[in-house]
Amino acid sequence: MDYKGFPTELLLLIIDKIERDEDLLLLATASRLLHDLCLKEYFTRIEFDPTSKDLQLNSQNGTLKNLAGLAIALDVVGASLDYLSYDFGYINHQAQLVQEVRLLVQFVRKLSSIDRVSLRLATHYESSGNPTEWRGRSIILLRDVLQKNCKNIHITTSQLSSFSEEPKSLRSPRPGDWLKGYWPDGVQPLTNRSKCLQICSIQTFPTFLRPFYYHTLEFNASILTVLAFKNLFGSGNDWAVMMTNLHFPRLTRLAVNYGVIPRDPMIKFLVKHTSIADFEYHHIRYEPRPKHPARMNKTSALERLHTLTTSPEHILNFLPPLGKMSVLTNITIIIQELVTNFSSLDGALRCLTSCVNKITLSLEITRTGLGFGAWLDTIVRNGLNSSGRPESQLGCVETLVMDNGDWGFTDEQILTRLPTWLRLFPALRVLTLKHGGTSPRPMSSFEESGVINALKDACPGVYIEWQNRVPASRP
Repeated sequence: MDYKGFPTELLLLIIDKIERDEDLLLLATASRLLHDLCLKEYFTRIEFDPTSKDLQLNSQNGTLKNLAGLAIALDVVGASLDYLSYDFGYINHQAQLVQEVRLLVQFVRKLSSIDRVSLRLATHYESSGNPTEWRGRSIILLRDVLQKNCKNIHITTSQLSSFSEEPKSLRSPRPGDWLKGYWPDGVQPLTNRSKCLQICSIQTFPTFLRPFYYHTLEFNASILTVLAFKNLFGSGNDWAVMMTNLHFPRLTRLAVNYGVIPRDPMIKFLVKHTSIADFEYHHIRYEPRPKHPARMNKTSALERLHTLTTSPEHILNFLPPLGKMSVLTNITIIIQELVTNFSSLDGALRCLTSCVNKITLSLEITRTGLGFGAWLDTIVRNGLNSSGRPESQLGCVETLVMDNGDWGFTDEQILTRLPTWLRLFPALRVLTLKHGGTSPRPMSSFEESGVINALKDACPGVYIEWQNRVPASRP
């Protein structure tokens, strides 16, 4: 039917009578005029702005309708996005999963560029059916995203680890073998136009994405500056093989958190990448487990490091002596939630005595627990005459940050012990207490209770401040 002769007012009346959103989208494909009128009505109904530069979509909260409209919208052709986020969630039906991936690919291909992308890929758990199609389409989606001048990509999967994977016979130690028969039929690999990736964050290392990760990182190796890995469970050897065969000459930040990995490949990677200035490394176990764990003994490793985030155990048993890091100025020590013995923290603080610069020390204790209270009790009992405490030798620490996100400084017994502990630091000038817990108790109540005054009396001349804990934006 030719709608050109219809008055616009009549068309709007007809469109207004259409009840099903799906019918609006079908009618929008009939002509350019209907496309404009129907999509305007469609996006108005679902209260969505298709021109936004920041799109955060989720298949589980109704925003799949947003994607369905964007997939056929002509006004987004050639548009540029600052940020695109899509969460596929947990999808148990392969047909639905494939449909969503197709719609997102259709939308992405219309765009001219996307600066930052965050994708949470679904993990298909059905025992029936062939997973090849959704895996192949997921790879196509990732490739298309990178071809839109993407500079920053964050990829997660619905699974928390990579334990349930293909047989070990498919785990070749040669990355070149990973790429054989990798690209789906009719799909070309990345081109020079898509060499833009500077920041890459990867959570889990499933076998079906292994070739994509290797190819992407190898392709962008010359310009990549930030690399982050998380949840390397059940895939540590594959990850180590990849890292052994790659080199990033401009890498400035590396984060490896939560995983079981081989130790030696990690050391070789750090020695090879002397440009790393920001290193985050915690919640790591080694497989095989070293018989005699010892620090790295390479003088070139991390020599340009200025920011370090790690756990006490890694300071003691993995990292080179901190005194060899001549530009190190920021150290964050993460104390695990279930720690009951703080001897490793004492040992890590002793390692800080060799630092050559004035440093900002952050202690991130996510929960106080019995161990933290017992640790402070011991310090209080010994008093200020305990010359054996490492804090008394930390003349390098001028700024101390207590980052206690979960408990939010609501444990008053611990707060009353803090002044005694703080007096041990000989050069302390600034104390920052970061609050980010779920406690309803406001900051002002701590000031009214005299906690701030007690801390000021204990540390005369020290500037003391409260801060709200902001979620980290780093990958």
